[in-house]
Amino acid sequence: MAEMIRVLELHRNGEMEEKCWSRDQFLAAISENHLPFRDLRMLLRSSPALSKARHPAIMPRPSSQCFILEMENIKLLCFSEKCLIINPEDRATQNFIKGLKEQFKFTKSELSKTTEESTMKVLHQKTVQYQDFEQVILETALENVVQKFRRHLQIIKPALEMLLQQVEANPETNGLRRLLAVKKSLAEFEQNVELVSKVIRNLLSDDEDMTSLSLTNLGEKEDIELLLSSVSADLDEIETEIKIFIDMIEDTDQFISAHLDAVRNEIIKMSLFIEIGGLTMGMGAVVSGIFGMNLTNALETNPYAFSLVCLGLFITMLALFAGFATKYHQLKADTSSAQSFTLLKNFFSYVDDLESHIFNKDVEKFEFKEKVEKITGLKISDKESEYLYKMVDVNRNGGFGGTKDYANSFVKLGGSRLSIFRENYVARPYGSKLSVFSGHRESYDRGVREEDGKEIHENENLMVPA
Repeated sequence: MAEMIRVLELHRNGEMEEKCWSRDQFLAAISENHLPFRDLRMLLRSSPALSKARHPAIMPRPSSQCFILEMENIKLLCFSEKCLIINPEDRATQNFIKGLKEQFKFTKSELSKTTEESTMKVLHQKTVQYQDFEQVILETALENVVQKFRRHLQIIKPALEMLLQQVEANPETNGLRRLLAVKKSLAEFEQNVELVSKVIRNLLSDDEDMTSLSLTNLGEKEDIELLLSSVSADLDEIETEIKIFIDMIEDTDQFISAHLDAVRNEIIKMSLFIEIGGLTMGMGAVVSGIFGMNLTNALETNPYAFSLVCLGLFITMLALFAGFATKYHQLKADTSSAQSFTLLKNFFSYVDDLESHIFNKDVEKFEFKEKVEKITGLKISDKESEYLYKMVDVNRNGGFGGTKDYANSFVKLGGSRLSIFRENYVARPYGSKLSVFSGHRESYDRGVREEDGKEIHENENLMVPA
């Protein structure tokens, strides 16, 4: 049996006629418009499917005086005098058809019967009477898609808020699984909205396509552009709300991760103290086991031996436990690593101040720490000050500044030939003295050759046997 295609034919005057055609009848009905073969294949391929389109599209066909719209569950072929809506039995498509009926049912006799509550609706319907047929179809289709996206958000918002509250109150595995499922659903929904928004943006960026969408008044694109801009703004708003929902889920996920990390740290801490207590008690058990052996010793007749041994064991065990506990609290309170990280991260962000107060002046080692603390606003230890001083003291001479003579000095960085030789130094108007110096290429090459020759000579001396 040949496959049948159900089509709703909407005429310009608002009359609707539902038809059931075979493939040949469908092709014959639109043969006079000379549609490209690829478009016919797309329509025939999508006609029996009742699911929404995975790749939305609005394709103007000026040579055939029509455009094809395939978006969500709406699939149609619109001409200047009629519109063929494919799969009108689909529920989502029926909502679109219902909207079209409301658009075309307005008559002059109904204007006097309107009430104040329906004024805005009537004004909208009256405006439709002055719009082109294809603009009404396009606007109704896009409005139906946008309303569908908004209903999706309205349904998912209260469910998501309730789920987030439940997960925050009781972060169990089942709640996390539900949250992951909702997040994946939102990601898929966001992708659908982005695909539709991309189609609208592509049309807005192409004046020729917008002009081709106007089938009645050829060459007019102003109304089409306003319509597409309005729909694009609505879609951007929906995308923003989706991103807010996804951010809420990610924030809750981070909260749960932090909570689980805190619980895990408490369990590790409890396990640590249990192990410390077991080690302490084990030491006492070893000593008790030694005295429990059936061997004679001089302490058996001493009336104070038992009390002294017990007291010694108790003091030793207490001291051992106290030592472990003190070390634990010291490690817990030690933030030197984080402070060193902050210091190194922010140190070179004060290049201008360092250049002015340190690198262009004679600064000795004992003054360096005070100036760095003043510039950065950070408290640094003597060890950190020593490290920073060695790091910026590129000449390894225990001091640096702008008044010292660095001519003919081969600068090294950490004992390697990574720094730059300079001769007859002239201060540059930019940069820092940490690594950038001026000099002649010939002098630099001569210094490198001398250094290499010195190293080769030293190696030869080491290879000569005594």
